[in-house]
Formats: sequence, structure tokens, C-alpha cells
Amino acid sequence: MRGLSGKRVLVTGAAGGIGAAIVSRLVEEGCRVLAVDMVEPKESGAEFRGTCDVTDEQSVDGVFQAAVDAVGDIDGLVATAGIQVSKPTHELTVDELRKVVDVSLVGTFLATRFVIPRMLEAGGGSIVTFGSTAAVGAAPELASYAAAKGAVLQFTRSIAAEYGSRGIRSNCICPGGTMTPMMREIDASRVGRDHFLERHPIGRYAEPSEIAAGVAFLLSDESSFVLGSAMMVDGGYSMA
Repeated sequence: MRGLSGKRVLVTGAAGGIGAAIVSRLVEEGCRVLAVDMVEPKESGAEFRGTCDVTDEQSVDGVFQAAVDAVGDIDGLVATAGIQVSKPTHELTVDELRKVVDVSLVGTFLATRFVIPRMLEAGGGSIVTFGSTAAVGAAPELASYAAAKGAVLQFTRSIAAEYGSRGIRSNCICPGGTMTPMMREIDASRVGRDHFLERHPIGRYAEPSEIAAGVAFLLSDESSFVLGSAMMVDGGYSMA
């Protein structure tokens, strides 16, 4: 896509599922990819691979600085890292709630906070966060996940309002059901399967590569007038 080749893009949650697909797509587009996760991402053409706990300030700052030292700066951020707990809300523990919120919201905040000063100094950049259809709708047994992703969406819009005039575009991509290990866990339950698959008018779940295509668009110059959006890549789920 126009304007992607040569861009230095940092991807969190890069070791598997959607994150790994994003790394592969960006490498294909000619990006210099910096891939980080709790476990070191596999060899995929990324110029930098590292490990960090996205909920820990020192861990994030340390590995992100190492990435910057390796390539010089950061033009784009894709904050993919996230987890979910699928269970009835009355059985949800405070620790489980905090963990989901920490990974999705705090992780996105720490990554964004690190890159913004560098993007401001460079005159701009693009930030892509990860919401979900759950961020704009309702789903059974996913209260913690929906709350965390809704917060990520509003955080992203706030960043767009605050820094858009200074050249930083911030957008939130909201996938529908995607065939990842996380989705397979939800799909294993009758409640999850009945609620999710049947509400996708397209009749199937997404492939990770289809979500990665949306991310590539939001990072590219093709989306230069897209700011503060919730980009639904959900096979029609959100309109069902």
C-alpha cells in the first residue's frame, strides 16, 4: 500500500494469531518491523524481535528503547496485545478483571505513551489500537473483555483528538470473530458459538490475514484522512 515501504512499525502481541499475521503483512509491504511479545516472536522477517510484559512500565520502556536504538525511530505502532476471560460475570474474579484490563488498556497506554513524543519530534505517525466488536456491542460471558476493549476505543479517540492536529493519526481496528486460539476457546462453548458465528452475516470467521490487511491500510498513506475511527472488520457482525 502507498507509503508503507520503509516505515518502522512496532507491533505488540506479535508472537501469534493476529499479531503474527500483521508482522507478516507489514514485512511483505516493505516495512521495518519491530516485533515484541511475552515470548520472543518467531523469525518472520522482522528487523527486531524482543520480549516484554506490556503491563509493566519498565519492561515496555526497556524493550521499546532497544527497538528504537536498533532502527532509529518509530513511524507506526500496532498495539495488538490482549487477552480474554470467557465466563459468567458473577463468577468473574477481580484479579481476572484486572488482568484483562491491564493487558488491553494499560498495555495500549504504555506503548502509546512511549511512541508519542518520538512521533511528535518526527512530525507525525500512525497508531493502530485493537478494539473488538465487543467494544461497541454486547456479548455474553465477556464482560471484562468488552469493558477493556470499550476503554481502548475511547482512549484511541482521545489520542486522536489530542494529537491529530500535530500529525499523529490514531485509529482503533475492531475485529469480529477471527480464527485464533482466543476465538477457538470462545467457540468451544455452545453459548459462544451460537452467539458469534450465527451473527456473522458473511457466514464464517475471519482469517488473521484479513485483519492484518485492515491494519496495513490504517498505517498507510491510503488512510491519510482517517482519524479516531473504529474500523469494523467483522463480516457484518456489528450490523446484525
